[in-house]
Amino acid sequence: MDNVFICPVDDDTAAFGMTLEVGCALEGVLPFVHDEGQRRALEQCYPDGRCHVWGLRDRGENVSSWSAMAPGDLVLGYRKRSILSASTVRMKTRNPELANYLWDPTAEGPFELICFAGKPHVGEAPIVSQMLGYLDQEYGGFTRLGPDKCRAILHAFGSLDVFVRLGLRYDFPFSFRHSE
Repeated sequence: MDNVFICPVDDDTAAFGMTLEVGCALEGVLPFVHDEGQRRALEQCYPDGRCHVWGLRDRGENVSSWSAMAPGDLVLGYRKRSILSASTVRMKTRNPELANYLWDPTAEGPFELICFAGKPHVGEAPIVSQMLGYLDQEYGGFTRLGPDKCRAILHAFGSLDVFVRLGLRYDFPFSFRHSE
């Protein structure tokens, strides 16, 4: 079963936002990726040369949740009882050097737990009472959705793709397995 992760947009443990929505030049990222296999994978994931990336700080439960992520998993950007974006995991890497290139270094440490994602679908989808069987209204920090909620989504919608389109009302093409 694919996993669903909730990533707070305005939480100081995550670097999210314009870098993910607009993307950044892959050519600027590749010099910080030293593994040749990862470099080739990124070039294949982003043939247009724009990558979509976000990162987490190595603290709290972030590492265990991030470690559970796999390509094809759904990541929802969250703020104040609303889902703001939906994207899928393409690849992940732990890379403090890349994190410091992508986001301003801070005293709290780099956003070194990095996720490369598909281009996100963006739009505010409030978590209303009809959604409470699938999502909670409040999330604190980076969260892996529990298996009971994932099963409820799959039972009601048949797939995460349909959940994004109908449940969150992102009514445009969306695919968990293919690039946009």
